[in-house]
Amino acid sequence: MSKNPTVKAGKPRVLLAARPLAREPFRQALGSEVDWIEAETLEEVVAELSAGELPSLICCTVYFDESRMFELVEWVRQRFAHIPIVCARALPKDLAKISLQALRIASDAMGAAAFIDLPTLSEQYGDAGARAQLRDVLLGQLARGA
Repeated sequence: MSKNPTVKAGKPRVLLAARPLAREPFRQALGSEVDWIEAETLEEVVAELSAGELPSLICCTVYFDESRMFELVEWVRQRFAHIPIVCARALPKDLAKISLQALRIASDAMGAAAFIDLPTLSEQYGDAGARAQLRDVLLGQLARGA
């Protein structure tokens, strides 16, 4: 791990820890307003964060790297507590309501800035409304870190 990690000036960098299919809602929400760094495994995240140039925000989906979202949150919180993390369920897989509540509670307890349930938001507000809400959350977190 770099002793003096830095955040580069210019466009915010967002690390997107997600399976390829789960990335699209994030990309649609912020498009080219940010520089995207993509990771499919926890090892890729560790390598990226250890390289020295830190992202302004980390987004991680529930099924990242065989459901290692909470492992990622824990690892980041121990080393880079100042980087906000937004956890999300991006794909419409069947989950009981209690499971969704548990994901939200655990995300909060582990120090994530937010938990977003995109499939539920899409059901309630349509895809465009869900993307707009995701965008608001992501921009809010980027503004806090600025």
